[in-house]
Amino acid sequence: MPGPPKAGEVVQSPKGSIFIRAYLHPAELEGLRGGEGLGLRFRYRPEKVKDMLLRVARLDGGDVISAYTQEGTIVGYLVLHPPDPRDRWGEQGGKGFLELGALEVDRNWRRMGLAKALLELAFADQALEEKIIILAEVSGNWDLEGTGLSKREYRHILLRLLHRAGFSEFPTDDPEITLDPQNLFMARIGSRVTPPLYHQFRSLLRRDAPIAVARMGDAPKASSIREINCLPEGGRAQIYRRLIPQEVFDKLGIDPKSLMDSEGNRLVNFICHEDKGFVRIEVRRRPDDRDCVYLLKLDTTPFSYVEIAFVIITDPFAERFEIDVDEEGQDTLLGTVRRNLREEERAMRAGLAPGQVRKGLRLFRRTIALVEEFSTWLGRELVFIEPLFYHNAIIYEKYGFGYVVGKERMEEIHREFAPGGTLYKRLDGSTPFRQPGAERTVRGRSWAIHDGILGEPWKIPRMHKRIGEHFGISTFPGFVY
Repeated sequence: MPGPPKAGEVVQSPKGSIFIRAYLHPAELEGLRGGEGLGLRFRYRPEKVKDMLLRVARLDGGDVISAYTQEGTIVGYLVLHPPDPRDRWGEQGGKGFLELGALEVDRNWRRMGLAKALLELAFADQALEEKIIILAEVSGNWDLEGTGLSKREYRHILLRLLHRAGFSEFPTDDPEITLDPQNLFMARIGSRVTPPLYHQFRSLLRRDAPIAVARMGDAPKASSIREINCLPEGGRAQIYRRLIPQEVFDKLGIDPKSLMDSEGNRLVNFICHEDKGFVRIEVRRRPDDRDCVYLLKLDTTPFSYVEIAFVIITDPFAERFEIDVDEEGQDTLLGTVRRNLREEERAMRAGLAPGQVRKGLRLFRRTIALVEEFSTWLGRELVFIEPLFYHNAIIYEKYGFGYVVGKERMEEIHREFAPGGTLYKRLDGSTPFRQPGAERTVRGRSWAIHDGILGEPWKIPRMHKRIGEHFGISTFPGFVY
């Protein structure tokens, strides 16, 4: 009977300790037995589960990660193995690819975090960062009866679990996957995967038909920010420059193709790493300018949607307010961690909102349209955003965003700014940012909230927009900006 593992994890459960081990040797597996609630694919015959695990453990490159009790009963497992040579992923030896062949937790041991623990231990191995792990999930193998879930509900739970382990969903023409729209094909791209391996992976996704030739102008097709980041520099620039409004190019005299001004200065910079799912686009008036005229950072959410992580559009010729540094020269993170009260008051009186160092160029609507176009081109129907300040949330509502989280709080804030409300009463003139009458405008409210009138930190809502649609939400009806 096996004792506590020499390496791995121990999970405490209401039923006792559970030991989780990776790279189990066949001899170690021989001493274990399968739990009665394992083996959905084998009509719940635990001995068949053990036979399968032994076959994987004996494979060159195979790995069995097992969760078992002190008594030697297997209550969960995860297997990694080289792709079948007869499968498209196993061609030419399948070098660089592994398959997550199975992940199962005993029916009697669920809701204890075992699936998460198995995944975490499996991918703690840094050697896997050089590989692409593929996973084909066929709905016919799901324990719908034991969970009481629909296919859609089960699929959603799988997506959440696997996204946390670094997997992303990819479209493929594999007949086994296309047979049912609820089936899943996912892959975990290691952080050290080389561009050639990644491009090989992309080419294998569609075997029976060429990859779609949807284009953004004449740019090559891609389905994720990370895939774009793996393109040569010219290919990346060809795509990302289309996320910059033409008005920015015109105002700064930048050639949209060369990204240079008339003096040959490169004024546009794309920060995009091959192993990351984000891009940061920076446009400056001069190469050595402290501020960006246009800054757009796009991230990839756990469900592979586009998220606007940051956007700044400023008039480089307007007066600057030093709200981003305090009197000692320390970064204030736009006033969110420390404040420069003198400069904030000047900015407020000049008509700016919290977080603004200069007035804007009124190009947010155009920027949202470009991000929507980009997201559609990637095949994604939603765009996400998180408003750093109250006034941002109201502006995002105006441009069609709705709330994932935070709508009730926004409605509560509106009620409390009404005459007689708690926030209305706190506009007592005690600071320049809490003047009576501030409740009547978006900027007035935003400055008061920035000044701490809520009595608690501003809880950033999470918002989203469906491409081409407007949610029609207004938590400040008839507002004046």
